[in-house]
Amino acid sequence: MKNLDARIRFTGERRQVTALFYDIVGSTELLLRSEPEKFFRSVSALHQSAETIIKRHGGFLHQRLGDGGCCFFGYPDQSEDAAESAVQASLELLGIATSTKGKARTAFRLRIGVATGLVVFSTQGDEIVGTAPVLAARLQAEAEPNSVLVADSTVQLTRHKFDYSLVRKAKLKGFEEPFALWRPQERDRSTVALSPFNEWDRPIRGRERELAALSSAWNSALDGKGSSITVVGEAGIGKSRLIGEFARSLSQTSHETLIFQCGRRLESQPLHPFMSFLERLVAEPSVLKDGDSAAFMQALEASGRDLGADIVDTILSFTSDRSPATSRNIRVSDLSGRAFRRKVIEAAADILTCKATGIPTLLVFEDVHWADGMTLELIDRLGLLAGKLQILVVQTSRIRRSLALATEIELSGLASAAVRDLVASVWRERPPPGLSDFILDQCDGMPLYAEEMANFFLRRQPLGKASSEWKGLLLEGGVSSLNDLLSARLAATGSARRAAQFASVIGREFNISLLAYLLEGVSRQTVEVEVERLVSQGIIEPSSATPGSFQFRHVLTQEAAYSSLLKSDKRRIHKRIGELLIGEAKPSLPAAIAAWQCAEAGLHAAAARFALAAAEASVQRSAMHEANVSLELCAQEVDSLSRRHPDRTEMALGLLELQGVVATALEGEGSESARRTYSRAMQLLRKQASAVRSKHFPVYWGWWFTAPNILTQQSRARILVGDMQVVEDQETRLQSYHCGWATSFHAGEHEFCLDCVAKGLDLYEPERAVRNRAFFGGHDAKVCGLGESALSYLLLNDADASEDAIRQCLDWAASTDHAGSMIHALYYAVVLRRCQSRYDDVHDLGEQMLALAERHGLAASQARANMYCGWAELMTSFAERGEERFQHGLLLQQQLGTDDNFSMHSDMHAQVLRRLGKPAEALATIHNAINVGRNSGQRFWLAELYRLSARLRRDLNDPPSLIRRDLMRAVQIAEGQKAAWLAERAKRALDGLPRS
Repeated sequence: MKNLDARIRFTGERRQVTALFYDIVGSTELLLRSEPEKFFRSVSALHQSAETIIKRHGGFLHQRLGDGGCCFFGYPDQSEDAAESAVQASLELLGIATSTKGKARTAFRLRIGVATGLVVFSTQGDEIVGTAPVLAARLQAEAEPNSVLVADSTVQLTRHKFDYSLVRKAKLKGFEEPFALWRPQERDRSTVALSPFNEWDRPIRGRERELAALSSAWNSALDGKGSSITVVGEAGIGKSRLIGEFARSLSQTSHETLIFQCGRRLESQPLHPFMSFLERLVAEPSVLKDGDSAAFMQALEASGRDLGADIVDTILSFTSDRSPATSRNIRVSDLSGRAFRRKVIEAAADILTCKATGIPTLLVFEDVHWADGMTLELIDRLGLLAGKLQILVVQTSRIRRSLALATEIELSGLASAAVRDLVASVWRERPPPGLSDFILDQCDGMPLYAEEMANFFLRRQPLGKASSEWKGLLLEGGVSSLNDLLSARLAATGSARRAAQFASVIGREFNISLLAYLLEGVSRQTVEVEVERLVSQGIIEPSSATPGSFQFRHVLTQEAAYSSLLKSDKRRIHKRIGELLIGEAKPSLPAAIAAWQCAEAGLHAAAARFALAAAEASVQRSAMHEANVSLELCAQEVDSLSRRHPDRTEMALGLLELQGVVATALEGEGSESARRTYSRAMQLLRKQASAVRSKHFPVYWGWWFTAPNILTQQSRARILVGDMQVVEDQETRLQSYHCGWATSFHAGEHEFCLDCVAKGLDLYEPERAVRNRAFFGGHDAKVCGLGESALSYLLLNDADASEDAIRQCLDWAASTDHAGSMIHALYYAVVLRRCQSRYDDVHDLGEQMLALAERHGLAASQARANMYCGWAELMTSFAERGEERFQHGLLLQQQLGTDDNFSMHSDMHAQVLRRLGKPAEALATIHNAINVGRNSGQRFWLAELYRLSARLRRDLNDPPSLIRRDLMRAVQIAEGQKAAWLAERAKRALDGLPRS
């Protein structure tokens, strides 16, 4: 244990204190008339007696000023009765000043001034700034010999204990307005002040209509017609109090209530409230992190939830720890990520609703304005399910959401009668006449404000009836807002206030272990006592989300405690928390909170790492909006690092990798944001050593993948293949060839494509492929290489090699049992058979592809499958059905923006139009595809597009010269690509033209 001087001490603090100044009247004249030694002994004795009295009453003699002294009450130790103690001490000081012990003491006359107010002081006590000490000094100067003058601010706080007489009003030096000067007199000590009634135990006031609406909805839920309700209102308006009162009204009925607390700064933690619920359910968090399905199933059954293994597997696939590096490789444009997200939300909803067929269930989501995106989707899902179940879903929020299925209850300020009733309940008897109306005017109907103000006045017991007196109390107490009232409530907790301040830095929720760690030099037992005092005073309460933890009853109370600290002290406490988290093998706080703590502490490198970890975890769970929140903080912290920091480049690359993944997911593969992000990353990465480039290969992949067209992509593919030749990691080299063959086929560079396939598949290892196929393209590399080679061999007119490659492609995909790889293989087979005009095969393969895509929620693959099936149907016999199906697939693909085979699909579209008797539209479609292909670099099918253009021109009776020109271009392009199969098709059409 460190000594007291080594623990965290505040450099300063804002606090209400009472200052007391005393001074010896005529000290110079007394010195001239006395023996110096006797005078010195008398003054010393007076100071010693004064210090004894001050200490006995909890005060602190801050300075001896020769013939006087400056004292503070409520500093350095907080005291809720500081003002009373100061006045009591001042009266006792007058008593000892006039007493003498024979000839050993000189009789003194004292002048004393007392004032209360907010000050800012340093922990060392060498600097105190505020009006209280200045005013006390001025009052002391105005006092008559052997008298005390007390300021209004102190009078209002102590008039329930002392009687006061107004001496006069005086203009004091340095103050613009005149001050009332009061003289105190002790009152009968039998007078006992009332204690404020605990407002959290009082019934709610003025919300009868809202409670009735909730009760009506609950009664409907009991009949199996559940619903969703949103309670909206500003902070302090009583949303949680309303829900708490409603929940208590159900205590005598058989039901289940589940409360989910959304948290500030946890917007980047996907499904955080639900995850907290699961952690309570399983008791041991490792069950979720390790993916222990047996233990998870047992915990669900113990809670009365009978669910299938598929639900358990889905949830554990979401909660299990994964390698952070994989998140940067995910090709998020594959809609399987969205399908996974939806599947998780459906599973979570099933867990929360499975008991509702037999037990009515109340699901409460608090502070939804801080909810992450997946939690919002879960709430909406529950709202959809509620209509046929015994469920009531209630959410509280400061802001409105557009919810078609939710009924909104908007909380406004309390009516006048309700405020008066509330004030009377605080006082437990009739308050002073007019006080309720005064409070109503001040609080504008906000119940929390009204309660706190009623308690504020109750503690001070105003005896007058004038509103000016109550305004004076607020002014002297430094109260101008709800935050000030909450600060006054905190001040009333005495020494426990310091614990509340430290706890507020941790967050709204905290545990005693961490609080005790921060309060070094304070025993665990003392911390527990202070926590209990904060609980008894209604400042905090046991956490409903985390067993063994506590939370501030209201976030506004936490903010009040936090704002009472000076910035330097906040930073030091944040730093201590941050250093603890950095040193832990597994941080005890969520990564998002750890990032914020370190950021506030100025620990920029650690903050960036924690934020990156939070973003990685979100990306792995397909929670891209949530990841973006953490990435924004990470970017700020990386920018704050010195450019010479040894980890800055590595963190910047990690940040850019994830930003690229998220931008691609949220804005699309071709978005300017994604392209700009990967371009910035490449500028930085290509300056690094080969080992660093290999480590950050996902940057190369993203840079290649987001190229604006095939021409650029092919250029980047060659750079990528060249740069990766020198790296040692075989998987990295394989994936570089993966990029090379994928682009080269589209560019019509078939020999380079086949060369990349051959070199890449030499590096292929099945076990390694299992780990990586989800991250590079969403499919197995061998499947992709064999599929591309099948198409290239066909166009090069090597039919045997093509058939062998497509057979291996389909067989290998089936052996992987990986949906993305199987769909990828089927697509290659569909395209190959489409090139060969084998309509029945196209249709059969397309139906297989569609079934698999629908099962796994892959919308882009569904669109392609319907296009090919519709084309095959229309080209054979089912013209009407085929057209409808093709158009449906084409429209969906256009909406998704995922057409990476535009040339061939345009060819198919033109054939559909030709079949429907629309040759002019068909020709326009082909010419558009030719222009796009030439400009973008997608040239593998250009020869065939020119051949089809010639056919359509013949249908339209265009000049033979134009028809011949198209076919000659087709031959020229095909031969330039060494695509002999395409060249022969064009030559046969050219030979079939009538000679002019």
